Formats: sequence, C-alpha cells, structure tokens
Amino acid sequence: MATGVFCVVVVSDSPIFLGSFEPRLDSKRRIQISHSWRTAAGATTFALVKWQNDTSMPPCVLGMLPPLLNQLIGKMNERPFSDPQAENVRRSLSKDAALVELDGTGRLMLPVNLMKVTGLEPRSKVVVVGMFDRFQIWNHDVYHQGVSVKDDEAYAEAIKLF
Repeated sequence: MATGVFCVVVVSDSPIFLGSFEPRLDSKRRIQISHSWRTAAGATTFALVKWQNDTSMPPCVLGMLPPLLNQLIGKMNERPFSDPQAENVRRSLSKDAALVELDGTGRLMLPVNLMKVTGLEPRSKVVVVGMFDRFQIWNHDVYHQGVSVKDDEAYAEAIKLF
C-alpha cells in the first residue's frame, strides 16, 4: 500500500507534480500512478531516464512528460556535436532512457536496464517524489538514509536562492 500525499496541479496547461508517496513495485516492475496525477497530467506516456545530479549518491529514475524531455534534448543540442563532454551526457542519458505507456489501470512499468542502474528491485518499496515539473523514483533506503537527509541539511541555504 502506498503511503504519503501525491497530487498534481495544472497551471498554464503544464502539470505540477507535488508531494511524495511510497508504493511497492510489483513482481513485474510496475508502480501504480495516482488517478489524480494521471488525470491532471492528461498523458499516458512518460519519459524515464537515469539521473544522478550528486555523484555521492546512487542515481534515481527521473520521470517527465515528453515535452519536458524535448526541452532537455534542446539544451543538450545547444552544445556542439564535437564537444566530448556533451557527447558523454547524451550517451549517458539516452542509453538507459525509455518512453513508457501507462497500462489500463494506470501502472507504469520500469524497464529492467533502468532498474539495474538505479538499484531498484521488483517487489521493493520505492519513494516517488514530485519535483514540480518532473518526478523522481528512488530506492526507499537510499532516499530515506541519504537523499532526504541531504535535502533537509541543504534546505536553509537553498531557500535563500529565492
């Protein structure tokens, strides 16, 4: 059973993913996406990529709607094809990425390769965290023992950016 609060607000035709919840992956690598999220997002296709913004932490699955993925691709394409660092980023992000469709009951199936590189296992508990225009799927223990702790420690300084 999923715990937590998860909702989506739509502003200017763009869904905003708020809150978090802790579902369990089933044996077929699926997690249930809340009805309110699916309805507000108005989409059945999501882009999933391996994401590791902090190399001191294991990567997570970053989920987004395809238009946001197109924006990310646009930013990558601003860099020259001959830029070795840009090539590394393109390969790293695309090799484990996938476009996935929700099934008829609103479940999202995580690809095997993406689960392997992010440390997720079938039947394991995960944490899904809304990040306004995207969301992350974390290994439960990694999130609670590392990511959440770092977020709490950094909050006071980070909020000063606003």
